[in-house]
Parts: sequence; structure tokens; C-alpha cells
Amino acid sequence: MNSNLLSVPLRQSRPIDLGEELRAVIKRDYFQTASSFEADLTLIQELRNNITKLTEQTIDQNSIKLLIDYYKYLTGIKKKFPDDCIEFAWYSTLTYGPSGPTKTRSLRIEQLNILYQLGSLYSQLGMKESRYTDDGLKKACSFFQMASGSFNLMATTIATENIVVPPDFQKDTLMCLKYLNLAQSQETIWQKALSNTAMKDSVIGRLSFQTSEYYSQALVHGNNSDFIKLEWINHISVKKFHFKAAAHFRMSIVNQDAFQYGEQVAHLRVAAESCDLAAKRKKYVNPFVLEDLTGLTNTIKDTLRVAEKDNDLVYLKIVPSAQDLKPIVGASMVSPSLPDEIKDPVEYQIFKELLPFIIIQVAQAFRERQDNFVRERVVAPIESLNNIITKFLSDRNLPASIDSIQQPENLPDSIVQHSQEITSLGGTRVIEDTLQEIKKLSLQGKKLLQECYSRMDLEKEEDEMLRQRQGSQNWNRPVSEDAGKHLYQKIHKMDEYFNQASAGDEHVAGNYMEIKPHLELYCGGYKSLINYVPNSTYVSLNQSMSNIISDLRGAVNEVNKSEEKRKQFLHELEIKARDNNILPKVIEQFKSKQDQMYDENGVIQERIFETVYEQHLKLFQQALEYVEQLKQHQVTLEQEIETLNQRFISEYENTTNESQLKRQEVLQALETVYSKYLEVISNLKEGSQFYSDYIEKGNCVLKECEDFLYHRRLEGRDLELDIASKLRGEEGGRDDDDGGHSPKSTNYEDQGSRIVSPTKSRVWDPSQAIKFG
Repeated sequence: MNSNLLSVPLRQSRPIDLGEELRAVIKRDYFQTASSFEADLTLIQELRNNITKLTEQTIDQNSIKLLIDYYKYLTGIKKKFPDDCIEFAWYSTLTYGPSGPTKTRSLRIEQLNILYQLGSLYSQLGMKESRYTDDGLKKACSFFQMASGSFNLMATTIATENIVVPPDFQKDTLMCLKYLNLAQSQETIWQKALSNTAMKDSVIGRLSFQTSEYYSQALVHGNNSDFIKLEWINHISVKKFHFKAAAHFRMSIVNQDAFQYGEQVAHLRVAAESCDLAAKRKKYVNPFVLEDLTGLTNTIKDTLRVAEKDNDLVYLKIVPSAQDLKPIVGASMVSPSLPDEIKDPVEYQIFKELLPFIIIQVAQAFRERQDNFVRERVVAPIESLNNIITKFLSDRNLPASIDSIQQPENLPDSIVQHSQEITSLGGTRVIEDTLQEIKKLSLQGKKLLQECYSRMDLEKEEDEMLRQRQGSQNWNRPVSEDAGKHLYQKIHKMDEYFNQASAGDEHVAGNYMEIKPHLELYCGGYKSLINYVPNSTYVSLNQSMSNIISDLRGAVNEVNKSEEKRKQFLHELEIKARDNNILPKVIEQFKSKQDQMYDENGVIQERIFETVYEQHLKLFQQALEYVEQLKQHQVTLEQEIETLNQRFISEYENTTNESQLKRQEVLQALETVYSKYLEVISNLKEGSQFYSDYIEKGNCVLKECEDFLYHRRLEGRDLELDIASKLRGEEGGRDDDDGGHSPKSTNYEDQGSRIVSPTKSRVWDPSQAIKFG
């Protein structure tokens, strides 16, 4: 094995029963039997477990096919299953021994791990090839380019798809691995050129210089990464200066052949300085690398002594400074590449008969829309009609006014029914428990809001601190208010919603306290109520009054019957909505028009299913018509009750006595309490649902704030490095003096594994009921 190069160690992962995991997902989320896919489940399980068994000692060309097969199967699986359906765990191996595991619920991250394994495998295959034969050098060059391409594709995919990745998949780490393998690939070209006696020194010099450039780029990213260990940093540094020295040495030979003896000495001096800089970074570097460096250093310094002596005694040419030398233009012979199966992947057919998960999602979305449609167009209007008629009767003291006459001693049936209903719903206990629950949710929502503010305040403080330290002229990025404008708007909207909800909570609690004493009477049952409601004196009614009360009682009873019919109708509607699943219709549409479902990117177009949803809603057309009939019937009934009640009032004034008025007042109060109780219960349900939605959406906003803070920190770090790089450039190329290391990397003995923890992002869903901006 060529030990003067580096190979990327394979990541590690424990075997999981991927087949069983996917089988459970199918059972839980799909309306298909998992047994239909046993062959696919077994295949993917074996593939995944075989990949976890790969080691540096067992890899070969067949391992490439194993990884590519799994990668292509994952491409197909991603179209059939939700991205977060399975949890995968991988150990990082870039630092000093395995660290982790990092657990993610993402098929996309799993695919990135396979790309990483592919890059690692290619780099190790490149190391195994002989560098003493042309065929070995050719294969090694190809393998290193493939490794570079794998890491490059990872970085491109992460940036394009905006994926939140494990810490060791950050950009600088991947770019370091990309350029490291590209440099090693270029180095094999350089080595092959050395064996060609007809190759010009100028060409070899340009090849050397480009090799140094690739190592230099790897070094810049390596110093910015928290996962490239010190041994690698020093190795890359030595290689960078080694090939820079080799390039200038070759150019010195070119100058000597052209009788440019002053330029010859200048190039040799730069080469010697580069060797000295490389020697400063030799700690922890492989002996084979240092052996190559020592040989080159001795050759350059011996040649320099002779060249300086000849120029001083014979040629007497002016020796230009390093800055005055003609720049060496590198000759790149390599580029990141990928196998055709990865570059232009044709996914393997797997779970062919399994519905794409997006079909399930479309059906679920339609089900939610259907439920909202039924709630808004049928249930809510009927509940509104019930509330209107209840208030209508209450405003006219019905049925209390006629109960006080017809039933001067016994409890009216309506009061008994109210008592039974309130008790069955939970009475005062359910209200107080819900108020306590809402209070907890409110505190949770308030804390969530404060957390959002604190993340944004922290980002603003950090930005202002850096702006002051670097100077506003250099700190050329938007201020926090502009960069996070959309988040500030969402947080302010959250604040408004929370304040409105808090005011609503106080109002509902106040309404409850007003009716609580009477509710306790209702909860006490018949005995409690009969003791509370006063009796009235029996009054003899004339025939006209009896007829009016009888007709009015009939109209009030009609209201009660209507409410019972409405309850029955809503119950039957709920069953109908539940039993008429839209999923089979969506599946039928998908199968019948499958050729038209996909756009040019292979993504299913959800809008094609809209016609299915519109046709499905026709099931509820009769319900809509029934609601209109209820409205008309209620208007007629209210008019009838109003007429009868006016006649009753005119007659009642002549027959009433004090005891009847007192009984009527108490009965009416109980009727009003019942009405307000139902209103409080409804308000509490809405409040509980509001806070649940608020917390769900608020957590999404908080994650956006955390992502904003995290990305602004990364952006700030990159900007600081750019500013520092410019300052070094203005001070005369100090990059070569310190080996290309950033300030944080100069004290090598104190360095270890540097790990940061990124924040996972979540997607804000603006389609929900609560919208913060």
C-alpha cells in the first residue's frame, strides 16, 4: 500500500432490520399488506447489513457494486416512503477513533452516508494500486478522481437541497476530502510524468505546481473544519510545500537551460524556503512522506549552493525577488468524476406495487379538507342555528314563563334534561380541568415565544459585536432585522395571537365564575334543583289562555324535536364521512392516469387529483341542501313562536301573581346558565385546540430561528475568514509563512477533535389554521 498518501476511513454503522422497519411502516401508513413485498424487504435488508460489514481489509471492486446497488435502491425507496420513516445511526471515523453515533430519521441522509462510503472506498482502492507501473498509476488516478467526485456530489446535494446534515458532513469537511483526493490524483499524473524521460521540465513543473494548489485548497478547508485531525493537517501542509518546491526546482532547470541564471537561483531559493516550511510541519507525518521531502530538500539545497556559486563567480546575473518571478501556471489533468450509475442514476425497481407515499399524503390532505368542508359548511351552520334558537327562546323567557304556570310545583322536563346533560359532560369538573390544561398550554406557548425572541436577540447581539470588531465597512452582510425580516414578522404575529388568546382565556374564565353556583345546583341533580326552585300558586286559566299556552308549548317542543333530529343527522353525517374514504378513488385515478402523473422531474403532480376531490364532495350535496332547509324551517318556527309569545304576554299580565314571577325568574336563570355552559364548553374546546396548534406551529418557528442563528454563525465565520485572508494578502503573502493555517490552527500540539452540533431544521407549514406571518 502507498503509505505516503492518505485514504478516507469508512464510516461505521450497526446492522438494523431495515426490512422489518419498512414492513412496520407499510402496516401503519399504507392500505396494503406487507406480505406482498417480502422479496423486496429481504433484499434491502441483506443489502444494508452487508454494507455495514465492509471494512478496510475486505473491500474490493465488488464493494463498489454493493454500495451503488444500495444507493440506487434508496433512490427508489425515497419515492415510495416518507423521508423520516426510518432512523439510521452512523459513527464518524475522521477524528481519533469512532465518535457518535449520529442518529437521523432521513432516507436522504442515509443516501449521503452511502456516497461518503463510496468516496472512502474509492480512496482506499486508489491507495492499494501499485505506483510502480503505468497501469497501477492509471487506476489509482481514476479511483482518486472518483473519490473526489463522491465528496463533491455530497457537498452539491446538501447545498442544493438545503439538507440539515450531521456535523462531519459540513461543507469544509467535504471540500477538504474532495481536494485531498483530487491532489492525490494529480500526484499520480505527476509521478507518471517523472518516468517519461521525454517529458519537459516545464510540464513537470506545471504539474507539480497544480498538485500543490490542490493540496493548498484542501488545507484551507481542513483548517476550517472541526473534523480534520492534526496528522492530516500536517500531512497536507508538507505535501503542499513539497510540490511547490518541486515546481520551482523544475522551473529552475528550465531557466538554466535558457541561460537565465539569476531566475534559476531565485526559483531554487523559493524551493528551498518551501522545503523549510514543509519541515516545520513534519510532526506526526508519515516517515515515507518525510523521506520524500528529505530527498527533495537535499537535492534542492545542493543545487542551490552550486547555482549561487556559479552565478557569483561566473555569470554575475541579477537574482530577482520571488515576487518578480514569472508566475507558474498549473496544469490540471484531473477533475472530480463519478461512475455512470451515480452520475445518471436509473433507480432500481423495488416495491413496484407499493403506492408512492405521496398518494397516501394526497388522500390524507383531501380527508383533512373534507373534514374542514363538512365542519365549515354543515356542522358549524347547524351549531350556529342551535345557538340562535336557544338565545331566541332565552330572550323571550321561554319555556320558563309557561313552565311557571303549567308546572307550579314539579321541575320542568327541560330543566331535568339540562341537569342530566351537564352531568354527563362532566359538570364543573371538566371546565376546571380544561382551564388548568389551557393554563399549562398557555405557559408553554409563552415560553416558546420567549425562546424565539431570545434566539433572534442572541443573533442580533452577535452580529453587532462582530460588526463593531470588524468594522461596518468590512462586515458587508445585511443587518439582523433585514436578514431575518420574515422571522421577525412571524414572531410578532405569534405575539399578537398569544395576547388575543390570553384575553380570551380571562373572558371565558370570568363567564364560568358567573355561572358556577348554578352549575353546582345542576350537578346536584333533581333533589338539589327541586329544593332551589320555588313553587308558585296554582292559577285557574281561561280557555283562551290555555289554548295560547298549549300552542306555545307545542312550538317550543318543536324546537326540542328539531335539535334532536339535528344531533341524529350530525351523527349519521360523521359515519358517512368516515366510511366514504377518498383513498380508493385517489388510487384509481393514479392507476388509470399514471402516465400523466409525473412532471419532467419525475415528481407526481398533485393538482391532477383535484377533480377526484371535487367529485368526492358531491357526497355531501344533500347535507348542504338539508342545512338550507333547516334555516328556512327555523325562520318559520321563530316567527310562529314570536306571534304566540306576544299573545301570551298580553294575556299573561292579567293572570300572573308574585309567586309565578319569582318561579319564572329562577327557571329562566337556570335556562340561561345552561346556554352559557354550552358556550363555555365550546370556547374551551376552541382554546385548547388553539394552543395545540399554536405550540405546533410555534415549534416550527423556533426551529427556523435556531437554523437562522446557526447559519448566520456559519456565515459570520466564513466572512471573518475572508476578511482575515484579505488582510494577510495585503501584508505580503503571509499565507506561505504560516503554511496556509488559519489562526485557530497554529498551536498544533493543543489541537484535538473539534466537534460542533448543528441544529435540525423543520419546515414551516403555512397551510395550517394558525399562520404567523
